[in-house]
Amino acid sequence: MTEAYELFQEGKRLIGRRRPREAVDLLRRAKELEPRRGSILEALGIAYFNSGQTSLASREFEEALEVDPTNHFARYGLGCCLYRQGRLAEAVGQMKLALAMAPHVELYSETLRRYQRDLERESGRDGGEAGPAG
Repeated sequence: MTEAYELFQEGKRLIGRRRPREAVDLLRRAKELEPRRGSILEALGIAYFNSGQTSLASREFEEALEVDPTNHFARYGLGCCLYRQGRLAEAVGQMKLALAMAPHVELYSETLRRYQRDLERESGRDGGEAGPAG
């Protein structure tokens, strides 16, 4: 096994154990060794997102999409980042793309419905309060 793969695997384990900050360190090292590996970029995006570093997470998901524009999970991750940043219309757009790429993933359709409701509230179409729930 390569060093990058071992770092990637351990980083994924740390994400699963809810230790994203530790995962970031390992996954950044893996990225240095394999800078255009989509799986590493996606995992690093997840680790950044789960550690509250939304801007860095966005960057990693965008890089993953440069490597593979059909990566529906990277679209989902980018949409989640945009949502956290208050960019609801853009988040809805990314969720629509993720769902179009993988219509069988219920998480995407559920998230899209929630984001659309929040966008409608923000724009005042349903009379609710402005801003994302959460």
